[in-house]
Amino acid sequence: MHVVPLTELGDGEFESALRLQQRVELSIDPATPPITAPELRRFAEDDRTEGNRHERFAVIDGAEARALVHVESEMDEDNLHRANVQIYGAAADPEAGLEGLRAALDLAEADNRTLITGWGPENDDERAFWTRAGMSLGLLERVSALDMVAVDGALMDRWIADGQQRATDVRIERWVGACPDELMTPWIESLLAMNDMPFEDLDINAWDIDEDDVREEEDAMASLGIRVANMLAVDDKGRAAAHTRVHVNPARPAASYQWDTAVTHLHRGRGVGKWIKADMWRWLRQTEPDAIRLTTGNAQSNDAMLAINVAMGYVPVLEFAAWQAPTETVRAALS
Repeated sequence: MHVVPLTELGDGEFESALRLQQRVELSIDPATPPITAPELRRFAEDDRTEGNRHERFAVIDGAEARALVHVESEMDEDNLHRANVQIYGAAADPEAGLEGLRAALDLAEADNRTLITGWGPENDDERAFWTRAGMSLGLLERVSALDMVAVDGALMDRWIADGQQRATDVRIERWVGACPDELMTPWIESLLAMNDMPFEDLDINAWDIDEDDVREEEDAMASLGIRVANMLAVDDKGRAAAHTRVHVNPARPAASYQWDTAVTHLHRGRGVGKWIKADMWRWLRQTEPDAIRLTTGNAQSNDAMLAINVAMGYVPVLEFAAWQAPTETVRAALS
């Protein structure tokens, strides 16, 4: 077995890697269409999105891809100790998974990362793989799916009307892609409210975000072919009240993703969260009718957002988990 960056795979190796990732994705969520070849090639070339630097590689045996590894190195100055790892195929082929994890650990240590966090479905095989590497559970996340067509439109109308009545000083702005310059300050203010979400036992510090970070992320999403639908609630003093974002995937509209949603401290308890989620649903049904299914993830301890999602019609698909350990602990376990 040897490790090869996805961008350097031969045609046969790439086809094997694609089949592997498709099999894993379908085993996790059979209702979501799996990744396509053009998407996988774009992701292979993606070196920085979501505030992380990315490395993606395959564990190859002959011409067969036995595991796929994605390493995210956080670039926020207060989280430079962290490296996140996801390994496709590790549960079914632990030896190939461990080979991939060794390569990920080499990258992390060369970059002076001191903590490894492994992400994957919460099941017996995944748990056995990560605990074999010396890691312990840090977070449980519920992954849920929403049938956009089946949502109760009358309920959404009531949520919108209730929010408008209770927060008369708030308006909602909408755009796709790049944030308008005049909304950048409240947009960043609302994005920073995501630091209030529960991280459970994960060793994560609060992130900082500035305009350069926002513009870099917008450019990266556009290069990946993702249309990002954005909503921002702003009060009459120009302060952020809430935001929500959906990543619409033109290649697989039914694989679109409800990204982050946050309500700022000043405006919590006024129905703004339900209002903006309902307004996003209504907007997407008008502008993205092929986005018939959204998936999303929430920490199991995030009671407030889970309550909104459940009431909206999201149903659990699986549990996702994060396991973590210091790099030196993982190195000792792999030895």
